[in-house]
Amino acid sequence: MEIKPIFLSIKHNKAIAMLVIIQVAITLTVLSGSLLMTTSTLKEWNLPSGIPHNNIISAVPEFYDLEVDVRQSLVDDLARIEAITEVINVSPVTQRPFDAQGIQTIYLEASAEAQEYETNIFTGDANLPEVLQLSLIEGRFFREDEIVVGQRDELPAMPPIVMISEAMAKVLFPDNNALGQTIWLEKGAAPAEIIGIYSNFMNGENLNYFGQSYRTILQPLVTWQNRADPSYLIRVEDGMADGLLETIRNQLYKVDGRYVNRVEVLTRTQKRMYDGRGSHAIMLLVISSVLLLITAFGMAGLVSFLVTQRQKQIGTRRALGAKKWDVVRYFMLENGVLTTIGIVIGLVLSIAFAFVLTEDSGVNILDMSYIFATAFFIILVNQLAVYLPAKKAANVAPAIVTRSA
Repeated sequence: MEIKPIFLSIKHNKAIAMLVIIQVAITLTVLSGSLLMTTSTLKEWNLPSGIPHNNIISAVPEFYDLEVDVRQSLVDDLARIEAITEVINVSPVTQRPFDAQGIQTIYLEASAEAQEYETNIFTGDANLPEVLQLSLIEGRFFREDEIVVGQRDELPAMPPIVMISEAMAKVLFPDNNALGQTIWLEKGAAPAEIIGIYSNFMNGENLNYFGQSYRTILQPLVTWQNRADPSYLIRVEDGMADGLLETIRNQLYKVDGRYVNRVEVLTRTQKRMYDGRGSHAIMLLVISSVLLLITAFGMAGLVSFLVTQRQKQIGTRRALGAKKWDVVRYFMLENGVLTTIGIVIGLVLSIAFAFVLTEDSGVNILDMSYIFATAFFIILVNQLAVYLPAKKAANVAPAIVTRSA
């Protein structure tokens, strides 16, 4: 049996054995953590947007002239855009799907200890559900007379009603019907009644990244503040969006005192969101690959050093009749023992690391299949890294090895 000599050898070469174990444990922890973060980053990639984003145009103008009558500009913009033959509907908004940046915290009660829920609130007029082509699941959509319009800091009160997505309803009221319930959009503010529940649509990168892609709220509100002109979402006939970008831009430029920051199809907005996510995932994968290569070369270097230090032992074994494969197998088995110890430690560290990331992000990224797959891959790489130097040592003639020793 070679197990006893292996443990005696490990005891004799404690420093190198510890290096191997530590290297394997750290590699498994970092590599599996990187893989878990990568898969968590990409898991929302192919989710349906919930809206006909190929046929919706996002227009984002901004004022530089503070003397402009924003309310009249809003009326004129809507009239000009609606007059375009291919336009089906349009709504002024403050946030856009795939591009929503402002995460807002809402509450189910007014107390200071109330549980917090994160969401994206989309404001717009009564046309917004039609622009996004949302399906009504329960309740009703907003009426025109319920839309609050005005400059943000001059509003006498916020709308007393909201609509929420199906996903948001399940989060807020998992055991009850959300329709008719009240929520608080701000602490200390008046509550808002939920009058309708609509089909899910994707919010923005900030919540999408944490697996909360469909947590949205619609608020019957059209506002502007400082130099920020209301943006617009415009649904057009199928296949006409790309050809209307310049037309819509020209219509918006008919209002003096502002510039048009962006006019694009929401497909482009979605791509920009995923481009950032893809870059992040690629960076993590590159780091993981480099780490794996470093581990392989480091392991090969350590084994080469071990082999060099034990040439007399190898020569003696070969002189006593050990075959080349016996020598190779010995080193691979010894490496397997060290790698297994490192893997066990690494598994514990990987699980702890995943729990820490889950606690920080609020998304459960732990998936043991990825951790075990990473562990198997590390074992395979380590065995390959050991095989080559061990085979090279076994090929040296016993007489030469013992004489040089």
